[in-house]
Amino acid sequence: MASSGPTFNDFPVLSDFFDRPTLEQWREVAESSLRGRPLDRLTVRTHEGLAVRPLYTEADAAGDPGCPGRAPHVRGRTAMGPGASSWTVCQTIAHPDPDEAAGWAAEDVAGGAQAVWLVFDRSVRTAAAEIANSVGDGIHIGTGNGLDPFFERLDLGQTDLHLGAGGNTPAVAAALVSAARRHGIDPRTFNGSFGFDPLGALAADGTLTAGLDGSYALMAGLVRWAEQHAPRIRSIAVSTVAHHLAGTTAVQELAYALATGVAYLRGLAENGVEPRDAARQMIFRFAIGRDLFMEAAKLRAYRRLWSRAAEVCGAGEDGRAATIHAIASPRGLTTRDPWVNMLRTTVGGFAATVGGADLITIQPFDHALGLSDRLARRMARNTQTILREESHLGRVVDPGGGSWYLEWLTDELAHAAWERFQAIETNGGMASVLCDGTIATQLDRVQADREESIATRRDPITGVSSYPNLAEGRLERERAEPPDPVIAGDTAEELARLFKTAIDSKGDGDLIESAVAAAAADAGIGQLAVAFRGTRNETSVAALPAQREAEIFERLRDATDAWLAAHGARPRIFLANMGPIPEHKPRATFATNFFETGGIEALGNEGFESIELALEAFETSGTRMAVICSSDSRYPDVVPELAAGLETRGARTVLLAGKPGEHETAWRASGVTGFIHMGCDQYRLLVDLLQEEGVLHV
Repeated sequence: MASSGPTFNDFPVLSDFFDRPTLEQWREVAESSLRGRPLDRLTVRTHEGLAVRPLYTEADAAGDPGCPGRAPHVRGRTAMGPGASSWTVCQTIAHPDPDEAAGWAAEDVAGGAQAVWLVFDRSVRTAAAEIANSVGDGIHIGTGNGLDPFFERLDLGQTDLHLGAGGNTPAVAAALVSAARRHGIDPRTFNGSFGFDPLGALAADGTLTAGLDGSYALMAGLVRWAEQHAPRIRSIAVSTVAHHLAGTTAVQELAYALATGVAYLRGLAENGVEPRDAARQMIFRFAIGRDLFMEAAKLRAYRRLWSRAAEVCGAGEDGRAATIHAIASPRGLTTRDPWVNMLRTTVGGFAATVGGADLITIQPFDHALGLSDRLARRMARNTQTILREESHLGRVVDPGGGSWYLEWLTDELAHAAWERFQAIETNGGMASVLCDGTIATQLDRVQADREESIATRRDPITGVSSYPNLAEGRLERERAEPPDPVIAGDTAEELARLFKTAIDSKGDGDLIESAVAAAAADAGIGQLAVAFRGTRNETSVAALPAQREAEIFERLRDATDAWLAAHGARPRIFLANMGPIPEHKPRATFATNFFETGGIEALGNEGFESIELALEAFETSGTRMAVICSSDSRYPDVVPELAAGLETRGARTVLLAGKPGEHETAWRASGVTGFIHMGCDQYRLLVDLLQEEGVLHV
């Protein structure tokens, strides 16, 4: 029997009862809220040079971005989004001891990780035997035997495996394959990537043992070997993580990644590998920072850029769809109030999902402190699980699609990056601008801009440059030393054959198989690297510096903590709070926060009714620094006398909370030495104060 009640369509549409506002009406309301100040005041300029407005409409949409799974792949590599079961949860494994590292990997997989990224230490990445026992920034192995624990504890048929072996990837890959066969595992069952990235390795570590030309030949050999023996492995990686850690903008990152990918297609073509075959074996690795929209747009823009560049280079449709591994950036992590890092990495993970990453790695919150503990690694895994399973982001093909701002930003980044990419090509390509120092110079300028933004709190860092907690205990983590290097066996005959092959083959696939055989005969990682090098010359540049944004303020806290340990008290500043609490409290709170970011204790009070009472309290405080806090209306009446009185009573530094405006000259003449307010150079002022106190020494 049919229902006689009303249907959904019978109900009125509420929007029909209201007038639809126009853009001009919104503009009028916004300007009235700004009290006559121009609307342009709300426009923010990014480090990329883009002017971000407060409102975007349908008119800002940048045309049709296409369908998911179809060129230009802005909306994802496949019609199912990042994959039939959304993205792959990939965790970093970097404990120096291979046994401990394998234990980490097993725990992570049991706790929900679907892939592991084995990051090796610098001695392995660069084949530098002289630093074998001095690093500790990743897994250390001497021979393929060091990889045995991973085969003993992991089912590599069910867990994707990715290598982070830098410029020495061919040798580590050969050792991995040798270990797999020794355990009865066919590399054809492997899923993941070897990720050979010579230009990325050169940027990160500053050296390529086999040189650039030799590395391209080795890359060609690795590609051909993988096609035949490990078809589900991607041999090539394009990573801008090193550039990101050196301070790069999103535009620069995109241009560098695009130029690197094109350089690899050319280098492989010169060694007999067609672009359609090479592009299929690429994986692209990006670090994801704290700017949610910028980072999401960065990934969407790159798929568009790569789709076009790969098409021009002759790649097939499957090679035009970029596979992206996104890593929540270590650049934004802090050692102070490190628990806040969980929020930062969540933002990075969310941005990666909105951007459509295929693999996502979230670093543990204690990553910057040393070796992560079980809790930190579990929280990193669970962050992704919540984003995917509880927040249901994994059920949406393109979560950011249709956002006018995001579509506009994607288009702006793509055009700006393409222009910069063309400039790189005009100047000889990615290898040329990396080796001649152009990139280092560009990144130095950007890093200086970033440091200024952090120093002035235009880019605040919670728990470090804002809202610090001086009472927090320092979280400690172990910084393990790598184990003693494994002594390789006598493989002189096998290495001699391999050495000759390295010279004669120019990257023939048999070279990799020869290396696998040599590894099976107990050849060391360093020995394989030497054999791969042959008679080629090493390529070296100054490695790009890896920096964290919070470091400048953390150094101040470290210095004042040391002062506290040595003297029993922190440097202190007296708050000269004038008037009742409602009058002085906003600026007193601002000042307390301001100075505590540098580890300076603020001596607070409930305010003084008279200048004399304030001066008496200052005299008994035992400090020689003071900051005047009150309202703009009270300042003209109290500042001249109070500042002069503080100076007379022994104050070496007298600051005022707020902007002085027209009174600056007069107040400085009365004894005010500086002003603190939003936008001032907080870092420089704190450095000066701590130098005056003897806490810092230049």
